[in-house]
Amino acid sequence: MDASNIGNRTPGGLSRRNLLKFSALGVSLAGVSSLLAACGGEDGAGADISTKLLRIHLDDDISNLDPAFNAGHTNTTVRANIFQHLVTYRPDTFELANELAETFEPSSDGLRYNFTLKKGIQFHGGYGELTAEDVKFSYERIAGLTEPKIKSSYKSDWATLKGVEVHDKYSGTIVLKEPFAPLLATTLPVGSGEIVSKRAVEERGEAFGTSPIGTGPYEFVEWKRNQHVVLKKFANYGGAADYAGKPLWEELRFVVIAEDNPTTIALETDELDFAVLGPAAVARIKKNRSFEVIDKTSLRYNWIGINTAHPNFKNKDVRLAVIHGIDVPAIIAGAFNGQWTRATGIVAPGMPIGYWKGAPVYQRDLAKAKEFLAKAGAQGMKIEMSVSSGTPGGPKVAEIVQANLNEVGFDVKVLVQEGGVFNQATPEANAQKQLFYMSYSTKPDPSWSTKWFTSDQVGEWNWMSWDNKEFTRLHNEALVERDPAKRNDMYIRMQQLMDEDAVALWVAWPTAFLGKRKGLKTPIRPDGDFIPWTFGRDA
Repeated sequence: MDASNIGNRTPGGLSRRNLLKFSALGVSLAGVSSLLAACGGEDGAGADISTKLLRIHLDDDISNLDPAFNAGHTNTTVRANIFQHLVTYRPDTFELANELAETFEPSSDGLRYNFTLKKGIQFHGGYGELTAEDVKFSYERIAGLTEPKIKSSYKSDWATLKGVEVHDKYSGTIVLKEPFAPLLATTLPVGSGEIVSKRAVEERGEAFGTSPIGTGPYEFVEWKRNQHVVLKKFANYGGAADYAGKPLWEELRFVVIAEDNPTTIALETDELDFAVLGPAAVARIKKNRSFEVIDKTSLRYNWIGINTAHPNFKNKDVRLAVIHGIDVPAIIAGAFNGQWTRATGIVAPGMPIGYWKGAPVYQRDLAKAKEFLAKAGAQGMKIEMSVSSGTPGGPKVAEIVQANLNEVGFDVKVLVQEGGVFNQATPEANAQKQLFYMSYSTKPDPSWSTKWFTSDQVGEWNWMSWDNKEFTRLHNEALVERDPAKRNDMYIRMQQLMDEDAVALWVAWPTAFLGKRKGLKTPIRPDGDFIPWTFGRDA
C-alpha cells in the first residue's frame, strides 16, 4: 500500500507516516489520533491529493461479483465500478441518465423500451465491443430465459420480461409481457440492469463471479479473501458515463475491515481515504480537522428475524414472547449510540411509496412476554440468536437480546459468526437459523424490500421461512400495478401481514455515516449509496 497518496502530509511538513512511528515507539493510538487532529487537515487540500490510489473501506468481504448472483452491499459497491447499464442513476441523485444507451425510449403502454447503444464501447480483457446481443443475454439470463437456465435470486427484477429483440449490432427492444412498475426505478439502474460480456460469461462459467468482465471505467485485478479487492483504471474505457466525468484514480483498493474501531483507526492512521463509520466513531472523526463526516438516512432496514419453520418458533405465542420481550430503544442506545432511527416496518419514510405511518411501535412489556411464553408452555426453552461479526453493532445487539429474553424465561445462546458463514442463503443453512439480526439494503421502490419475503424466497433470502400466499400475491400484483396510490396501499397491507404473523421485530432504518479525507469530493446518493470511481478532488 502506497501511504504517500492522499492527505498524508500535515501542515509544517510533519507526515502522518512519521506520526505513526511515534505509535511504534510507544505513543498510544489515541495519542497519535489527538496529535493528528491537532496538526489539522488541509483546507482546500484537493489539489495536493495524489490520483495514484484511492482506498475505500468495505465493512464486509465480497463473495460474488456476477450481477446475477449479487450477495450483498459490498459486492454492489465494487461492481458499480466494473459494470454499466443502459440507463442509471446520476452519482448523487435518483435522477436517471443514459449510460451505455445513446437513446432510450419507452412506449406509451409501458411494454416496449427501444434502445440504441453508444458505439465503440469495449469490454475489459480483450472481450471486444459491446453489442445488443450482450444486452439481450444479460437481461434474459437473470430472467431465466437463456439456456442453460440459471437460478438467480434477482429473477423477479425481470418478472414480466418477454425477451429482448435485437435489431442490429447496436439496437434492440426490451419487450415486457405486462407493464413492470419498478423497471426504471430498481431494475435497469441497479444490479439487474448491469451488462455483462456474453462471451466472458460463457467461457468463464462460475469463475465469472470472481473474474468479472464489464465495460466500466475500472477492471478487476485481484481479490484476497478478507483483505482487499483491487481494480485498475481500464485503458480502453469507452467513456459511456459521460454524466460523471472521467475516472481520476489509477487504482481503486477496497480494504475489508469488519469491525468499527479498527476501521476508525485505519482512517486516522492513513490506511483508508473513505470509510463507513460506526455510530460510536462519528463524534471522534468530526473533531479531527483532517476529515469530514457525511450522514444520510438510508432506506435500509435492520431487524430481528424469527425463523417460523424452526421447531422452537412454529408457535406464534413463542414469537410474540420474543417481540414483546425485546427492548428496541435499548438496542439503538447501546449498539448505535442512539443515532439511528427506530424502524416500525420494512419500508422507511424516505421511500417514495409504501411507508406504513400507523404501524405499531412495540415497547418492551415483560409481563406480556412472560404471559405469551407461559401460554405456549415454553418456559426455559433453549434458543439461539445468531449475528454476523461483520454487521455493525451486531454482537452488541445479540448481547442485549440475550439479556432481555433470558429475563422473559428463555435460555439464549449467542452465535457470532464470520460473514461468509452467517450470510449463507441455502435451505440447509436456513434450517439452522432461529433468531437472527440482519440488515438488508434496498432501492427506491418498495418491491426491492418485499421481494425477499415472498414464498419463492423460502430456502434463499427469506430467512424467516415465512410462506404467506396473500403477501406473495400482493407483491406480484404490485409489480404490474401502474397506479401509485394502489401500489401504496398494497405495500402497507403487506407490512400488516408481516405484523399479524409476528415474524420480525423491526429495529432501525440506519443512518449512513461516511468519513472522508478533506479535499476528497464524494458524490453520495440520498440513500447513502456511493460509486467510488466518481469520487474526485475539491478544486
